[in-house]
Amino acid sequence: MALIFKGNEIFENDDLRKRLKEHIEKDKLIGIPTETVYGLGGNSLSEKSLENIFRMKNRPVSDPIISHVYNIYQAYDQLYHINMYEKYIIYILNKHFWPGPLSIIARSKKQAPLILTAYTQFCAVRVPDNIITREIIKICNTPIAAPSANKFQHISPTNCLHVYEEFKNEDLLIFDDGQCDIGIESTVLKITKYKIFDEEKKKEYVLNKKKNINGMNDIKYVQHMNNINVDNSEENNLVEIITDEEYECEYNEELPLLRVVTNSKGSESNIEVYEKLKNMFDLLEHPSSYNNNNNNNIIVDKILKYKSLYNYSIKIYRRGKYTKFDIQNVLNKYDLLKDISVEMYEKIKFENLDIFKNEYTKNDNKDYKCDNNINNEIDIYNNINNNNNNNNNNNNHVVNISCHNNSHINSEIEKNEVCPGLLLTHYSPFVSTYLLDIISYKCLERNENTCKKKKDLNKCILLDIGGSLLKYDNKFLKYINICYDSLELNERIKYITKQFFLYLRQAERLAIENKADNILISIVNIKRCDENYLSIFDRIYRAASGKLMSVCIDDKDLSAWTK
Repeated sequence: MALIFKGNEIFENDDLRKRLKEHIEKDKLIGIPTETVYGLGGNSLSEKSLENIFRMKNRPVSDPIISHVYNIYQAYDQLYHINMYEKYIIYILNKHFWPGPLSIIARSKKQAPLILTAYTQFCAVRVPDNIITREIIKICNTPIAAPSANKFQHISPTNCLHVYEEFKNEDLLIFDDGQCDIGIESTVLKITKYKIFDEEKKKEYVLNKKKNINGMNDIKYVQHMNNINVDNSEENNLVEIITDEEYECEYNEELPLLRVVTNSKGSESNIEVYEKLKNMFDLLEHPSSYNNNNNNNIIVDKILKYKSLYNYSIKIYRRGKYTKFDIQNVLNKYDLLKDISVEMYEKIKFENLDIFKNEYTKNDNKDYKCDNNINNEIDIYNNINNNNNNNNNNNNHVVNISCHNNSHINSEIEKNEVCPGLLLTHYSPFVSTYLLDIISYKCLERNENTCKKKKDLNKCILLDIGGSLLKYDNKFLKYINICYDSLELNERIKYITKQFFLYLRQAERLAIENKADNILISIVNIKRCDENYLSIFDRIYRAASGKLMSVCIDDKDLSAWTK
């Protein structure tokens, strides 16, 4: 039977700390709070523990799991198998984004269970921005693998009760820390390197090294190394490196070398040794300050060597709080990183969908503004319309609905992915769900030859965002409005993101209790080619499996149609 504990008890209750450690050592699972969603956690380095996660979630092994660590140095020691330049890249990203909702994929250590990586040999890691979970990781003394704590493809949990509802009959310790601050999963990116076929470029490192025999005493040299990589756009010249043969030759000597150059004692742990890289990495921002330190120069030389050997890029595989602009902006601040391009994975380019290209008249847009004042985060459901028999004399508009399936953008997974959350159906209620959009009558007339079927909205639950259909609330079986009209513009998307999964679970409950045919999610007010809006759209789109109903409003009557 699952048990819930107050998360703060982990700092003061020795019995609970002991129980937690023994629980994880027995390969049992825990429910952990994070700033994104609650996670179903187990030992990242135990295959049995990972198998328990996949079993409990009914999750396919083709979907990898993100590991959580208490700091970057634990990731270096226990999870990542990466050269010194890649360590530097991750260190810089860590300075700006960790603890926080950014997961970084890179090559995993050989001892990491393959099931953790979906057999791709690449693992995703992040430092959660939650002190309770970081303390849990320290107590367990192992990285904690933790996908969202829900059944596979179901709605993500944003409080401990959601976790309990999913797994109440399991032997699970759940740690409560209230509602998640962000409300959707982390941004996920992958560091990728390519083989360089231009031999002259590869030789440049050796030539410059000979010219700088006394160490990195020339600031211009460090800045010049920025230009060694081949342009990422030369696709025909790029072959992704899975196994870094150069690093494999040096790997066994890396830690002994680091102990020497960091003046580490034999009693110091590997993690303590890696922690000493911090000062050396920070000095790269000020080249003149390390030119007389031979130990620092050894680390710098390693960084520059691997920078010169490969062409590096970053690809974002899942949208979240941190955007492509955020990542690129950080890289551009560092001479050794600013030539690394940041790209979006094709499967998440939702801005290319036709629904982002629909045209609306000014009169249409007037109706899509939220016009009530309900905005209480605690009592979020008090705006559900439970009276379906209201007089509808003021709602005599025509609504024609056509149904489309946009699953072509992201068909079901056919191979093991390096990133979780890429299936078309994800974050989904148990009741069939559709996106709901409003189109002009001209758009409807262009498709008048399309076969349509009458749709009864009185059998549907509408989850509205921003009151786009508030004046038609009594035409639906139940109406829920995520209202943000009292918030500043830049705060609205944060509110929608934080509350969406909470509202979606309520819509699911109402749909099941009232035997509704469908859940409809209005996307009228979130169709913006803005990275933050696209992040929540990603979740909404997958919750509906890419299915779309288009609504048309006129002044005569109210009716609904589907293809």
